[in-house]
Amino acid sequence: MDHQRGHNAKRQSLVGVLDVGTSKVCCMIAKAMPVPDYMAETGQKTQLRVIGFGHQRSQGIKSGMIVHMDAAEKAIRAAVDQAERMAGVIIDDVILSISCGRLKSDIFSASVGIATESVQHHDVGKVMAAARDYAARDDRMVLHTMATGYRLDDDSLISDPHGMLAERLSVDVHAVAVDSSPIKNLMLCVERCHLSVVGLVSAPYAAGLSAISEEEAKLGVTCIELGSGTTSFSVFADGHFAYCDAIAMGGNHITLDLARCLSAPIEEAERIKTLHGCAFAASSDEGEIISYPVVGELEAPQYNQISKAQVVQLVQERIEEILQMTRERLDAAGLGDTAGKHIVLTGGASQLAGLSDYAARIFSKAVRLGRPKHLPGLPEHGVGPAFTTPTGILQYAMRDTGEFNPHAQTRMLGTGTGYFSRVGQWIRESF
Repeated sequence: MDHQRGHNAKRQSLVGVLDVGTSKVCCMIAKAMPVPDYMAETGQKTQLRVIGFGHQRSQGIKSGMIVHMDAAEKAIRAAVDQAERMAGVIIDDVILSISCGRLKSDIFSASVGIATESVQHHDVGKVMAAARDYAARDDRMVLHTMATGYRLDDDSLISDPHGMLAERLSVDVHAVAVDSSPIKNLMLCVERCHLSVVGLVSAPYAAGLSAISEEEAKLGVTCIELGSGTTSFSVFADGHFAYCDAIAMGGNHITLDLARCLSAPIEEAERIKTLHGCAFAASSDEGEIISYPVVGELEAPQYNQISKAQVVQLVQERIEEILQMTRERLDAAGLGDTAGKHIVLTGGASQLAGLSDYAARIFSKAVRLGRPKHLPGLPEHGVGPAFTTPTGILQYAMRDTGEFNPHAQTRMLGTGTGYFSRVGQWIRESF
């Protein structure tokens, strides 16, 4: 009996995360550890150390959605197996990132009457439950329900109403919801790999947690993650996650543009994009000639030529479309100063040469390239912008987010057994 209890405690100390993208599937396994002595004065009791890391080329996935169940399952199994072999453990459940399903923010207010003279925990739970029910209208699946501020009797905003006197409690809420069908299919694919999905985190939120600093989040900042099949963006202001959205367009669309216009194999188009793609043309680009094989010529490959200037023009057209669409979505949201005065670019496609300067011109804001925050144990090849989302999910697991996630509503498809809330609670209370 004691051995079994110790075995369960060891397994519960593990946090597994899974990022299923268009170009790659990434799995990370981390273990909760006591913080070193030099960090104890910060008040933090535990930290996560990465003990397993695996990533594989995606199959059966397009723009974060499952388009071929068996192929996607194979890729997920391979990535998880790679991480488990490195960690020397087998995980039972994972926290899953979400970038598909018409991800959309909803900002609104809810209020309830106070049963007693002062605000109690059940009053806060009641108003947040009402907010979550409202966010779940139109058969949408709610990923996050976050309080950005409270009001007592319609007075000014406060951060914590517990114990204060009032007759009515109001809360300003930021909720993130998605269409349920693509998410259920993604979860089903993961659970076919004998993994329980114990939590869902929106990819733009996770990317922001990993790529931006606390100071940036307080002052106001927009984080744009350019993935392979999806470009997602999140806004942080006053230290809160304030808005997110996503468009089904990313770096893979640049590759397809090159492949179609050049009649080149997709692998060759990706190579041309990586080696010669740039957001700005240089005067010497006209004289730089690139040779490439024509698609379909197998026995005696035929080679065509194109100048680097033409490649840059093709790349630039798609980049401009992606960034312009992102700017239009942000403008339509009416965020104004909330979106901040600068932008952080991250994601695999953000490494395109000259992209930061080009984005600064489109948005008329300062732009920097964001990389994942340091996590102990993370391999060197896992610290690039392409791995911002999975590292951000680990950051999320360590945070006291203040989200409303009642157990009955965080349970997933039922083939697994865990709840995401117990993960964060265990980490915060351990050691």
